[in-house]
Amino acid sequence: MFIPPRKSVTCVSKNGNPLTEFDSIDEAQASADYENGRNPACDLAPYKCQKCGKFHLKPSEFIVEKLQTVCSCTRFGGIGRKDAYPTRAAAEKMAKIRAKSGVSLTPYQCRRF
Repeated sequence: MFIPPRKSVTCVSKNGNPLTEFDSIDEAQASADYENGRNPACDLAPYKCQKCGKFHLKPSEFIVEKLQTVCSCTRFGGIGRKDAYPTRAAAEKMAKIRAKSGVSLTPYQCRRF
């Protein structure tokens, strides 16, 4: 049964368009498989959004696993927690992704973890 895509009311892309949202990982994976079959170069993969709790799609090259547990370190200015990654390689991948949008990050091993 075809389920038409739903657009999010809370999550938007970098250019301000609402993201397509899915209720389950299976629904999101089925959509990714469909889109990847139509255009193998896109290589979409599902991820669970920390903002809305739903699933969205993005190119797999931009998916980096984060740890669910976080240390008490805060972001610059003391607002919000820093993200933690399971490996240095994952942290470096995220730094490269963020560098493409002009954000400079330096991965380091947290002393509190």
